[in-house]
Amino acid sequence: MEAPLLVPVSTVPAASSCVDIITADAAPSSRPAPSSSSSSVSTQSIVLRLAVVITVACASLSAQHEAAKGFAVAVANDAPRGSAVARRFDLLFVSNGRAERALLHASRGVERALFPDPSFPRRQVRRVTVRMSGHNLTAGAVGATVHAAAPGEYVVSLSPGLVASTSADSAADAVAAVLRRAVARMWLWDGRGAAPARVTESMVEYLASVAAAGDGAEAEAAATPLSAEDGHGCSMSARLLRHLEARREGFVARLNRAMKDRWSDAAVDAALGAPARLACAAATTTTPPLTGQDDDPTAALAGSTSDAARGSSVEM
Repeated sequence: MEAPLLVPVSTVPAASSCVDIITADAAPSSRPAPSSSSSSVSTQSIVLRLAVVITVACASLSAQHEAAKGFAVAVANDAPRGSAVARRFDLLFVSNGRAERALLHASRGVERALFPDPSFPRRQVRRVTVRMSGHNLTAGAVGATVHAAAPGEYVVSLSPGLVASTSADSAADAVAAVLRRAVARMWLWDGRGAAPARVTESMVEYLASVAAAGDGAEAEAAATPLSAEDGHGCSMSARLLRHLEARREGFVARLNRAMKDRWSDAAVDAALGAPARLACAAATTTTPPLTGQDDDPTAALAGSTSDAARGSSVEM
């Protein structure tokens, strides 16, 4: 009997089946990889967004903190070392912090008048240096000058004559007065230099008087009188500004805002909301003192309309 022919069974299909099985079994185990990557990207996105929110919040809080602090104040004494002026300034204004307090008090009064709410743009002021000059200032400077040393940085230079030969109280009052004017000049817009000097000087005088009243000091008299110049008009003055402010609250702040980028002869009328010549004529006949209550400007205006119609105007 012949032996049966043995045909070898191929192992390839089996291997193929094995591979298929292994692949099928391994497939589920490889699916979580994309899911893990997607989860990682999502987590990174959330972390990034949180970081942005926290950064913005910190920046906002920092800005509010800086605004609350106001600006930095430095006091410098450039008078000749060992001189009487240098010693008096150190004793009366540096060692006790009086110069810094006087500057900050003056600034608060001026800022309240010029910037009643955030819609009124401010100058950028980061640092102010109060400096006792080593020599007397020019005759045109009334005790002090102010200039921008750099963007956001101002220097107020004091004349040695303020403290040279006066009593301690008189020196303190004199320095406080010139600081009020210097701070007013620092905060005022001037139409990029185009505003008439009569307007800016009158606003400086008005703001200095407001700051003085806020500090409990005696209000300063206006340097420019409120009087008719030619029978038909009156000059711009601190007293006139006070009258217009009483007529419509916020007038001075609006006028300053209008002077930010340019100057226009219509700025006074726009800030007042009425022709300034009428109020000027009223103020000419009604000149209340710089302290105390104003008379009713409406009543005065009614009695002066006929004069205003004949050509009254505010001279700038």
